[in-house]
This record gives sequence, structure tokens and C-alpha cells, in this order.
Amino acid sequence: MARFYVPEPEMIDGILRIRGDEVKHIRRVLRLKAGDEISVFDGSAKEYQGTILEENSFSIAVRIEHRFTSKRESSLEITLAQSLLKGERMDFLVRKATELGVKDIVPFSSSRSVPLLESAKELERRRRWEKIAIEAAKQCGRGMLPKIGSLRDYRTALLSAPSESLRFILWEKEGRRLKEILGRARKQNRIFFIVGPEGGFSRQEVEEAMEKAFVPVTLGERILRAETASLCLLSILQYEFGDMG
Repeated sequence: MARFYVPEPEMIDGILRIRGDEVKHIRRVLRLKAGDEISVFDGSAKEYQGTILEENSFSIAVRIEHRFTSKRESSLEITLAQSLLKGERMDFLVRKATELGVKDIVPFSSSRSVPLLESAKELERRRRWEKIAIEAAKQCGRGMLPKIGSLRDYRTALLSAPSESLRFILWEKEGRRLKEILGRARKQNRIFFIVGPEGGFSRQEVEEAMEKAFVPVTLGERILRAETASLCLLSILQYEFGDMG
């Protein structure tokens, strides 16, 4: 069953009306018509299933037959703070992190970040990441969308971590083994971890993080690319404390 994202759905007498970009996707891309069944989610865990009643160039009317709350969300509230990555690597990271159940993504710039976005391009990139997250949520069946924060500097990213969260900073040089840390940790519902750019963090940046109660951790002897490290840690956390495995 095809699945579509409709924020704040317009519902009258059991009829949900779809407008905007999804209309084109339904009519021209998938060529769905009256009588076809579809699924709609609003990004806040509410799901709707029904049958198309009528369609035109401006809107789609759907008779809703089932309403329910999505049960495909992890019990963990994981925030990934990621230094900007080159090219399409950030796009890839947003897509896969959404599939893996991340709750929030905090992009930031650090001393070795490349590229540094101009303010005009920042909004454009953020909108692109949000669109990618929507498409990933459609594909994997999530009912909620991860929140993608505005670009900030490194120190502000550190301050974004809730006081009661378990905090990690990935550092390949002198971090403690993640297996050791998780083996001693009680299950935490809120986890905030921060990952650097391709060039890694400077020692000063790691020391600043430690002052904010972040624990430096390493994933092993091999040097992983930034996006690989982020997704690897996210997967491990979901396996150990969340809904994977």
C-alpha cells in the first residue's frame, strides 16, 4: 500500500483531503485513481488508511477506514549531533539515520568542518534534509519524523544535550571502548552523541565536550568514515537499548 506524508491533515466527516506535492506523486508518478487504497501519516505518529474517492490536479479525497497510532518508533530518544560532511554524505546520513530511528539531528560546524555553509545555502540544505527524512520515513514505515535542527557552532551543539541524557563523543584517538561503557551503563531513554567531520575533532574540542559530561568513546581499531561511525553507533544503541534485534 502506497504511503504519503500529510502534515496537519484536513479531515471532514471521515474524508481526508490531500493537497500540495503529494497530489502530483499520487496522480502522475504512481497513477493511483479512485478505488485505490493508500496510507497517510502526519509525522506525529498518527496513521490513516483509506480508499481514494476522487482525484484532480489540486487535491485527492480519501475515505478513511482505519486510524491508529504508529508502533514503529523506538523507545529511545536519540539525538545525533553531526558536523557537516562533504557533498552528498550528509544527505546519505540523514536518510539512514531516519531509517534507524533517530529522534533529532543537530548539524553543526567545528574547527575542521568542510564545507562551511553560507547563511543563504543553510536554509536550502536544511529543507533538502527534511525532504530526505520524509522520503525515508515513508519507505521504512515510521510514523514520526526526526527533527532536524538549524546549523549551529560546536559549543552551541554541546549545550543542546539535555542534562539527564547519556552523552558520547566519538574520538578515535583516546576514547574508551564503547563495549566497556555500555556494559556498565543502565538503560537510558535519552542519548545524545556527537560525531566530528572527516578530519575528526581536535583535542581541545574533545576536552570541551568532557567538561560538559560527554564521554569520549571509540568503535575499535579501524578508522571509520564520519557517516559510517554515526550510523554504526546509532545501530549499536538501538540494539542494546532500543528496538533492534
